[in-house]
Amino acid sequence: QLGNCIGKGQFGSVYRTLDLSTGEVVAVKRVKLENDDLYQEIIKEVNILKTLTHTNVVKYIGFIPTKQYLNIVLEYAENGSLMSTLKAFGAFPEKLVASFCIKILRGLEYLHDNEVVHCDLKAANILTTKTGDVKLTDFGVSLNLKIKAVDADSISGTPNWMAPEVIELKGATTKSDIWSLGCTLVELVTGKPPYGDLLAMSAMFRIVEDEYPPLPESISQDMKDFLLCCFQKDPNQRSSSKELQQHEWIKKNQKKAPGNKKPKGKIILQHSYWTINIKKKTTSAANTKYYSLNANTLPSSSTSFDDANSHQFIQTSFGKAVECKVCSEVMEKESVFCEVCSLVCHKDCKRTAFSCPPRVNDQQPSYDVSIKFYRMFRDINF
Repeated sequence: QLGNCIGKGQFGSVYRTLDLSTGEVVAVKRVKLENDDLYQEIIKEVNILKTLTHTNVVKYIGFIPTKQYLNIVLEYAENGSLMSTLKAFGAFPEKLVASFCIKILRGLEYLHDNEVVHCDLKAANILTTKTGDVKLTDFGVSLNLKIKAVDADSISGTPNWMAPEVIELKGATTKSDIWSLGCTLVELVTGKPPYGDLLAMSAMFRIVEDEYPPLPESISQDMKDFLLCCFQKDPNQRSSSKELQQHEWIKKNQKKAPGNKKPKGKIILQHSYWTINIKKKTTSAANTKYYSLNANTLPSSSTSFDDANSHQFIQTSFGKAVECKVCSEVMEKESVFCEVCSLVCHKDCKRTAFSCPPRVNDQQPSYDVSIKFYRMFRDINF
């Protein structure tokens, strides 16, 4: 059952849709069937989406053709595109842009490892969920290099985000997406892409002629260095998505705030299950600092600790293509699921998982709540 329209493109619209058999809310990309060429383009997009399974790529659910419309059923990302978020809140701070960037890079790495070139990366084609997850979408002009070689005689993409080699009809490659990534980051941090004030033809001329697009003055030197890695005119000199994940700008912004500050004196961390006191001490002999830990469990009369130290795991395929809650890596092989606290993780990670939280006041325990507290304590830089 189609609901409200949540986005419009050149060839169709996207609707928030209710699955009447399961109650699941999904997104349906609906394109009016006007000619055979358009039909072939949609089928190409469907064939690419069918092969992709990654937490940072929008999930393909199904394809429903009718006499008048072609309908692609996709995972619903409730926050919409980053472009709509930009319009609602304005330009993003650099730290948030870096947070989005690492997730975009993970999605691009997956696509490029599978020889898929997105060809139209921009804020409008990056979706987010309410939890901050990033989903790459709109593969209507994408290339699957396994099936079709690069077509150097056609231009695919949006002018301000196009790589110079695409404009010069030299053909798109995975490195073309890296140039578009740099343009997208400028878009997120300033509210508009490079050459956003110029007409399309003028913008494309400047992309080809300039050494690199103008860099925002307000950003850090690390981000400028990152953008220059994206804006190399020669695609062979451009960094890959995997290499960019090791850039200093990404590494610095991945560090959590608690890990950047050393604790001073006595720290008390409170949680619904535990109170932890950390005291700094100094030995007079070697003048060596160390920390003592005192954890006091605060059970109530209704608290049961029968399963506090052991999960009740069952083997499942439920966790495939999502992040392991222990190591945070995407699970592509078999996973395990705790029936008590809903922990999903690699089979090999279950030994290092935080203890299954106890039931408090008859409430269903959640591993998610406990792991946030545990990681906050673990990441303190002793």
